[in-house]
Amino acid sequence: MGLLTAVGSWYGYRAWQEKIPGTLLRRAEKLVEKQRYQRAISQLRSLHEHYPRTAAGAKALLLAGDIMLLHLHREQEALLAFLLVERDYPETPWCDAARRQVADIYKYHLKDYGRALVSYQKMLDSQMPQTDHIQYEIADTYFRMNNFEQARIEFEILLADYPQSKLVPQSLYQIGSSFFLEGKTDESEQVLNRLCREYPQNSFALEGFFTLAQVHEERGDLHKALQILEKLKGRYARKAILDQRSMHIRQRLKKKNKAI
Repeated sequence: MGLLTAVGSWYGYRAWQEKIPGTLLRRAEKLVEKQRYQRAISQLRSLHEHYPRTAAGAKALLLAGDIMLLHLHREQEALLAFLLVERDYPETPWCDAARRQVADIYKYHLKDYGRALVSYQKMLDSQMPQTDHIQYEIADTYFRMNNFEQARIEFEILLADYPQSKLVPQSLYQIGSSFFLEGKTDESEQVLNRLCREYPQNSFALEGFFTLAQVHEERGDLHKALQILEKLKGRYARKAILDQRSMHIRQRLKKKNKAI
């Protein structure tokens, strides 16, 4: 065999070898389409083990994590897969996807808010896309921890840094709600009025009006609370809750009138 023939054969072999991981990945993806999840995971793990330095190997680990999280509800195993992607492929797009999954698992599945905050902060520091969404997750995590003061600080950062974000109405609602939960009705009313004034067509404005009714009810201004609720009829999605709240206020008004 001549030198040129040998070199050509070697490059042909290398090209053939590089196609193998992609072929195996496509086979695993077809198994997912057929809902053969456990078989797919086995193949994906094998693919990652044998071809760890390839793009297909990284994708295999990420896909295995997605299957375990979304279809099999094995959150701890999924978390491990995503953490491995984050560790072994730090400069790739798959790392960003894995890091987001890690943070969301800690927050929404395991309720480990401390680790969730660390993960979201890593995402901010790495300047991932949609930083307004990451900032919102940080603020909302503090809200879920009942650390309302810090939550408001984080929401205010979002309002200041991303004034055009679609998350502004939702952030205003969360700020107003946090004040209400702390019994600070004046502050809550101020923020919720801003929400309803500046974003009247937004769904969170309707939630804002509902909470405003609660603010007035808390103060004892039952007529004002009922007036707000009446205006929500036909617009508020949670009709049963709206009717129940309105009935409760009417009953309070009747008792109040009888007492007089």
